[in-house]
Amino acid sequence: MQIAGSKVAEDETTKAAEVFAIGVGECGSNIVGSYLKTSADKRLPSRVRGYLLMNTDRADLTKVRSKYEIPKENTMLYGDSEIGVGGRFMDGYNSVMESKDIIFDQLANLGFEGVSGFSIFTSLGGGTGCGGTPALIELLKQRFQEEEGRRIFVYVIGILPFEGQSSEALNSIWAVSRLLRAQLQERGADLTILLSNRTMLKRILTSRRGESVDYLQRELSVDIADVDSIQTMVPSTIDEGGEAELRTEQAFVELVNPLALEVVESMLSPGVYEGSKDVFPTTDLADYARKLDPVVVPALYTDVGLIPDAGSMPKQIRAMIDYAVRECSYADVGDQPNAESVYYVLSGPRNISKAEHGMHLKEALDKFIAPGAAITPCYVQYHTPESPTNLLVLLGLPKIPELAQIINEATQLVNLHSGASPLKQGWFMRSKGVPRKELVSAIADFRELFSYYMQPSGAQE
Repeated sequence: MQIAGSKVAEDETTKAAEVFAIGVGECGSNIVGSYLKTSADKRLPSRVRGYLLMNTDRADLTKVRSKYEIPKENTMLYGDSEIGVGGRFMDGYNSVMESKDIIFDQLANLGFEGVSGFSIFTSLGGGTGCGGTPALIELLKQRFQEEEGRRIFVYVIGILPFEGQSSEALNSIWAVSRLLRAQLQERGADLTILLSNRTMLKRILTSRRGESVDYLQRELSVDIADVDSIQTMVPSTIDEGGEAELRTEQAFVELVNPLALEVVESMLSPGVYEGSKDVFPTTDLADYARKLDPVVVPALYTDVGLIPDAGSMPKQIRAMIDYAVRECSYADVGDQPNAESVYYVLSGPRNISKAEHGMHLKEALDKFIAPGAAITPCYVQYHTPESPTNLLVLLGLPKIPELAQIINEATQLVNLHSGASPLKQGWFMRSKGVPRKELVSAIADFRELFSYYMQPSGAQE
C-alpha cells in the first residue's frame, strides 16, 4: 500500500518506473502529439519522462511538429530518403537499423538513460511503423539487456488498420507475427497492446455523439445527419488524394488518436505517487507484462456510475463489467472473447474501490474469460468521495474477430499477386521490400499464433 512520505520519497517513487514514449511513423507521432494538444497542461502522464517522434518522411514530420507545436529536439528524421518508405515495411526496418547511432544520440540528449521501459506508439498498417517498430525493439533490447545487463520493459501500442485496406492488412500480419515471435524468444516487446482504428472510431462516435458530430461537421464542412454513416466513411472511401480525404483523415486523427495514450495513462496511474490515494497491490507497467498474456486488448470505462446505496452491488458490478468489455474495448472482442488472462484496475472513492467487491468482479468477468484464466486485481482508493470511478480492464489473448478479417484481406492480396508471371512476383519486392515467400510465411505464422480461432484456409503455396 502506498503511503504519504517526504518529497524525496515521492521523487524516488516517481523515478522508480519511468517510461519513455516513442512515436514511430505518422500514426505514432500523431498519437503523442494529439495527446499533448488535448491534455490540460500540455504534458504527458507523470510517469512518462520524455518523448521522441520519429519518421522517414520530412513532410509528415514537419506537419506534426507544426500542428502540435512539438519542439524540434523531440523529433527525428531518419533513413536515406526524405519522402518516407511508402508502405515498404522492410525499408522501414532497415532505416532504423542503419540509423542506430543517431537514434541513441537523440534519445540520450532527451534523457532516456535510467528509464525502466519504453512505450512505442505505431501504426500496424504503414511502412515506417510496421518495419521500424520491430527494429527499434531489437536495438533497445540489445543496448540495455545485452550490452548493459539491465532489464528493461518495452510496450507496443499498435493500431490496427481500417477495414478494406488490404495492403495495410498485409503489413499488419507481418508486423504482429514479427513482434510476437521476437517476444517468444525474449527479445521482443514485453506486451503488445492492440487497438483498432475502426473500433475506436465507433466507440467515440457512440459515447461522444454530440461532440463528435459538431467536430466532424466543422472540420468537413458537410451536413452530418446520420452519425452511423460516419463509421463507414473512412479516408479510403473518399476521392483519393482530394481535399475532402485529407480533411476527413485529420478529423479522425483528432477524434481517435488521443484515446491510445489515455489507456497508457490509466495503466501508469496506479504507480504514480499521490498523497490522497492508496493502491493495493502497487502496480506498474511491468506488473501487467508479467501477469498478462503477450497480446492485450484494453477496455477503459470512465466515470462509472457505481452507487453503493442504489440497489444490489453485485448487479451493478455485473452491468459495469458488461458495459466495459462490450462497449469500451479498444478493439472489438465480441460477446465471448474467452480471454486467457485479465488484469483490472478499479479506481474511485474508498467506499467503492475496495477489495470486498473482488468476488463480484470475478463473477462478472466469468463470461468473458476462458476456464482457468488468471485474474489480477488492483484497487486505487481515493480519500475524497467526489473522485470519479474508473475501470480499466486488460484482456490477455482474447478473441479479436477483426483479426480474422485482416488475415483474410491479406491472404486475398497475396493470392491476387501470385502466379508464374514475373510481373506478379515482382509486386512483393516493389511494394513491401520482401519476396512473396516471406509474406506467405508470415500469414502461416500468424495463423499458427492465433490458431485457436483462425479458419484453416490460408494463402496459396
